[in-house]
Amino acid sequence: MKILLIILCTIPILAGMVVANLFGFRLLYKPQELSVDLESILEVLVKKYPKLNYEFRKRAWAGTPLTNQGVAIVEEKFRHSKSSKDVARQLIRVSLSGLWNDYEKLIRWRVKYVKMGYILPSLTMLGAVLGIVVGRVPAMWAIVIIGLAIASCICSLWFSRAVEKEAATQIATLIERARPLNRLSEEEALIASIHAWTWVNILPGVAISFMMKEAPTKSLD
Repeated sequence: MKILLIILCTIPILAGMVVANLFGFRLLYKPQELSVDLESILEVLVKKYPKLNYEFRKRAWAGTPLTNQGVAIVEEKFRHSKSSKDVARQLIRVSLSGLWNDYEKLIRWRVKYVKMGYILPSLTMLGAVLGIVVGRVPAMWAIVIIGLAIASCICSLWFSRAVEKEAATQIATLIERARPLNRLSEEEALIASIHAWTWVNILPGVAISFMMKEAPTKSLD
């Protein structure tokens, strides 16, 4: 029984990691430097599409991309970022705010699973470790429990990916229309990063934080 559960857990975990790496991490590991920062890009996009609603906060938890009113939360440290990786991730949040009035229930559904991806694996792992320490949970069952938690998060994030994919498509289209960047190559790099994040985000947030590594920015000159 335990072996069967481990196998069942392993399938979505491996599938999620492979897909996230092939279509997401490989691009985001090499962020490119834009000539325009996030704040300037947002100003241009809002003029073109006023439904976008965002606010800068000094501290923001990655597990809460939007407020309960549908306002995108952008961390202050990214205000002047020119990294295609960081700008793209924040633009997806802002795009969700633009879809809020029409798809509030779906966006809340997606946000719930994003939060779960940060909380559930961590709490499950903590509980399993404590169970092993006090001798209440056998090590093998602890592995099964942790695997089930991670696998369930990946499945939930994968099934709700369509919401984020729509947001990515909408903001990419808006970028193409508004032309907030100086060069076409920058626009293509940013849009590619936006779509890459929709694949990376099928993994729980805690896993993304662990797997995402910094790399020197590459100029487009």
